[in-house]
Amino acid sequence: MHDLPQEAWRNRRDLQDRLCDLIASFGYSHLETPILEPTDLFLRKSGGALASRIYSFTDPGSNLVSLRPEFTSSIMRHYLEHVEETFLPARWQYAGPVFRYDVSHPESRGQFTQIGAELLGSSSILADAEVLGLATQVLSALELPGEVDEWRLELADLDVLNSVLDAVGVSERTRTFIIDSVPKLKLGRQVIPQVMEEADRLRLTGQNAQEDHLVEAVQGLDDGQARVVLRGLLKWSAADQLGQRTADEVVERLLRKLRGSDDSKTLKRGLELACDLAVVRGDPETALSKVGVVVRVAGAESGAFQRLSQLMNLVLSDSAIGGHLDLDFGLVRGMAYYNGIVFEVNHPRWPESLGGGGRYDGLARALGARDTVPALGFAYNLEALLAISSATSKGGFTGSTKETALVVTDSPKAIRDALLATQEMRQQGISAELDVDDLDLDRALAYASQKGINKVVQLGSDGQRKVHIIE
Repeated sequence: MHDLPQEAWRNRRDLQDRLCDLIASFGYSHLETPILEPTDLFLRKSGGALASRIYSFTDPGSNLVSLRPEFTSSIMRHYLEHVEETFLPARWQYAGPVFRYDVSHPESRGQFTQIGAELLGSSSILADAEVLGLATQVLSALELPGEVDEWRLELADLDVLNSVLDAVGVSERTRTFIIDSVPKLKLGRQVIPQVMEEADRLRLTGQNAQEDHLVEAVQGLDDGQARVVLRGLLKWSAADQLGQRTADEVVERLLRKLRGSDDSKTLKRGLELACDLAVVRGDPETALSKVGVVVRVAGAESGAFQRLSQLMNLVLSDSAIGGHLDLDFGLVRGMAYYNGIVFEVNHPRWPESLGGGGRYDGLARALGARDTVPALGFAYNLEALLAISSATSKGGFTGSTKETALVVTDSPKAIRDALLATQEMRQQGISAELDVDDLDLDRALAYASQKGINKVVQLGSDGQRKVHIIE
């Protein structure tokens, strides 16, 4: 971020206003959060990955605070503080400065403008489709001329990867290591020996053949059964070598060590299958076929893969996405607390991603909530969008929308028609919200009344629309 003279400031503000109006047309209301928040709020969300990039200091009250590096944590914090008065699903949008220290470019000013949206309270595939559709509509609103309309939306699904690792039976510590190794694994199986060496240094596997055998001996047993096995082995082999420790202390220490490690065969199998996924990249149809092979070879549950296939069928009916979407299972986006889909938007004229997002159902618990809260969203770098767009582009959405509608279906067969109907209404200047909770008509009318929505549009399996005006 650098000083902006009036013309540059006006161009950025015009683009921000147009994109905010676009996001509002999907039913997302504005939420402004503080620039300064407790540092722990952001570290919990990133799993520590942002620690070296956050501008932090101790305030006069001896509290460790930070300039916000992103909005998502603050949005979830706001929801958790206002649970009782918040209707779900909740849709919020935001725009404002964020601050990150760039280790690779320390001379940079460390500030840029982020604009985005978050949808909380729905685990529906329709919620995923809506957020992906909205993220791509932002690019469409830039009205890029054909020769620079080259943006790509690259998407992966962590639930698919986790289903494969579940089938292998890796420990949670090893699972985290494998996921963190995806950037290396996408280079191919030839890197696995190098990654295995790193795992040995981190003591993820038994350090010798005897420890490998012990890991195998207790695998599949609950802790009580494992203690019985280890006590028996201890009595047989080392009862006179305990020193100052009791037998129970030795067993507990050994069990903790073994539970945090895997035998080398399990680790290698997990790395091989994760690698086979990480190298998958390309058009959705071809990539899905390759992913399906990995899932079958692993013997994994097919639920996550089937959900991804259904999502692809749904979003590819959106003309704004078709031709721009790739599946890329080598994608990594600061994966702490991400689950399900993760995605990035890239353009050859910008050196880094324009933006991205994904599903983060685990964030609420990471911030102290008792239960998970299904949630997903995305954010863009506004300066990056401005840099690739035409300076004279003024199309798209202008002015605030006044007429509002909630679109519901009475049959799963009408889902695609509902998506098309909401797009059509938004193009007409109507703020159209898509039902992502499978509401029946009575609940839809009550929800619309609570949210101040003017009408409910119900689509039937025969394509007919019924309009219910909210008085």
